[in-house]
Amino acid sequence: MDRLLSSRQSLAEALRAGGVVPVIGPEMLVVETSAADGRPTSVAFYRPVVDKLLATYGCALPEAASDGQGGGWLLHRAVAQILAEHSDVSTERVRRSVSAIVKEVAGSVVAVPSLQRLARLAGLDLFICLTPDDLLVEALKAVLGADAVEVGAYAPNADSSHGVDLAPARQGCARVFFPLGRAAAGTRLAIHEEDALEYFYKFQADGERRAPNLLSELRERDLLLLGCNLPDWLGRGFLRLANSARLSSQDKKMEFFAADAKDPGLNAFLARFNPNATVFPWSPAEFIAELEALVEPGLAPSRTASHALTAAATANTSGSGPTVFLSYASQDRDAARRLADSLLAAGFGEVWFDQRQLVAGDDWADRIDEAIERCDYFMPVLSQQADRRREGVFWEEWRKAVVRAMRVNDAFVLPVGIDTTPPERSGYERIFNGFTSDFKRIQLLHAPAGRLSDAQLVQLRQRAQRLGGGEHG
Repeated sequence: MDRLLSSRQSLAEALRAGGVVPVIGPEMLVVETSAADGRPTSVAFYRPVVDKLLATYGCALPEAASDGQGGGWLLHRAVAQILAEHSDVSTERVRRSVSAIVKEVAGSVVAVPSLQRLARLAGLDLFICLTPDDLLVEALKAVLGADAVEVGAYAPNADSSHGVDLAPARQGCARVFFPLGRAAAGTRLAIHEEDALEYFYKFQADGERRAPNLLSELRERDLLLLGCNLPDWLGRGFLRLANSARLSSQDKKMEFFAADAKDPGLNAFLARFNPNATVFPWSPAEFIAELEALVEPGLAPSRTASHALTAAATANTSGSGPTVFLSYASQDRDAARRLADSLLAAGFGEVWFDQRQLVAGDDWADRIDEAIERCDYFMPVLSQQADRRREGVFWEEWRKAVVRAMRVNDAFVLPVGIDTTPPERSGYERIFNGFTSDFKRIQLLHAPAGRLSDAQLVQLRQRAQRLGGGEHG
């Protein structure tokens, strides 16, 4: 938690100094549009793009491939599927189809709330857009005016005698660069993974000559990746391109990453080789709310941010002792039940344990969100079984708890390991990486199979008594 707080402070300083470059990826583009019945609805922008493209060529993605990360990268897989099924169809024909469909779908969008909020933030004058649409450009024009937005795009096969560089910053203006091309007249765009690799490879060779101003600014500022969820190889390549020094250098700049980088391999790579990188436990929408608060401290909190910038109620709801939220993988339910019983016996007033707290008819997600915001302590149950789980509701609960912990000036997260081996020696690969990496630096409790020792029960009872008496320990 200390590292996240320190990084948040550094981000605030960088924003005040105008030293942040947002990098926009496909998961940032949740758009508002009209459903068939005329009612407004929200959808990932590239989902209808992919659906229209596949229908155009009479193709469908295998179920496993269609459920991948990131709508924009889903576009890459859809194009690969089309080219595999239609050997007689040229890549250039598909490229034209993608460009036309992107523009068509963009024309039906009512609004992109996250981009509108980002465009209104002061102190941001350079944006990198990894998707080929003009949604960000239009959002900036709506705020600043068409004449105050400059756009540049790169394509490997374009006339190399023409520069693609952006002009130096001007007061009140914004610049947008598309390193993977753009769906606009007279430009080209990357439409699959090999395309993207080629664009980045060639830009690394051409950039010093064709875009020296852009590269210089990119390498001097902090990066803020929003909704990118880059494939690991592409992410590594982009990060290296945006840095003049090698990633492991202690003297290089700091980057900031939203927690939508869900790839544990990339997170582990950053933790190992990029000492200045921080993976924040925020979704793109939550990150925008944080930026609003940092840029304009008096800004009213947004209800779209589940981390709720308003202070959460931490008062004891039962009146007899502090409350605890137990969060665990389903395989660890028996151990969690023993922990719940022990905590109640230690003097805690209420233990949120879903088998007891949820009743028929409850709105499950709302009840859990409310409980995490109101509890006095959050206890994640660490185990090898949880560590092996790539997905699970508990991961989202842990993420929300880490976000709230950044607002609590006291111990809030109390991790407890239930394996035979103490948690600090358990070598958890997922739990001790990414947004939960700070768990290993917190005082870890050890309760094999959910059984706390007498000494730990005494400590927890004292903690409950202090908080119950109004003293935060």
